[in-house]
Amino acid sequence: MGRLMYLALMLSLCIISASYSEPETSLSGCWENELGSTMKIDVSTDGHITGTYVSPVSTSNLTAEGHVVGYQQDLPQPTFGFIVKWIKGVTSVSVWAGQYYKVEGEAKLITIWLLRQNVTVPRDNWKATSVGMDVFHRNNTACKRTNLRSESGEVKQEVSSDGEFSGSSPA
Repeated sequence: MGRLMYLALMLSLCIISASYSEPETSLSGCWENELGSTMKIDVSTDGHITGTYVSPVSTSNLTAEGHVVGYQQDLPQPTFGFIVKWIKGVTSVSVWAGQYYKVEGEAKLITIWLLRQNVTVPRDNWKATSVGMDVFHRNNTACKRTNLRSESGEVKQEVSSDGEFSGSSPA
């Protein structure tokens, strides 16, 4: 009887641990927010995020493009944070922090963002940071073709209409 009890205990522990080892959700892929901005990101096995961001919304009325770097926590509903270093259309830096959710069966990234603009004098500091919220949904056809260049002008990464990367990854 003791041996049967031991086997039942081991089996229940295997079932319990299997229920906690479901594959984690990766943010890798193409995402679009409510303003039509698109982001194509890859997440490494250690949670490091790299990618590109393209936005039709900017104070310069030009399409803004930038490189994405950040981190994703390895959780079933991951939290994450990333920075966009704008390289075209905007002279600022933006950061997002958020969490992945399934809402009515659709993958969503619900985020809060900060955009820091450059100001020339400290007394203008109060108006240099904007705050907002974005909700991204997965949209693998939304990533637009763009060549992202390094500060030296070298093409670092190209994103095609199918959302695939080519070229070297951003610095």
